[in-house]
Amino acid sequence: MIARDRELLARLAQVNVHLGDVVVELMIHQDGGELPAEGLRQLAEVLGGITADLYARAAELDARMIAPQRVIIDARPTGQP
Repeated sequence: MIARDRELLARLAQVNVHLGDVVVELMIHQDGGELPAEGLRQLAEVLGGITADLYARAAELDARMIAPQRVIIDARPTGQP
């Protein structure tokens, strides 16, 4: 396994180790049952970043010419254009 792949897996492992803590923290800071928007954004940023890196590496391994630089996730509520 190359060093770059080890680093990617190490980052993913760190996200995994702390994901439960982050979820509990979000639950603790619910306001009237609603999750805190800023906490959700921060979690989405971390998960989105590692997701983009995983997609990029998979594309490289597939020997595709263009690896995605960024994954865009449509965050519009269901039913909105």
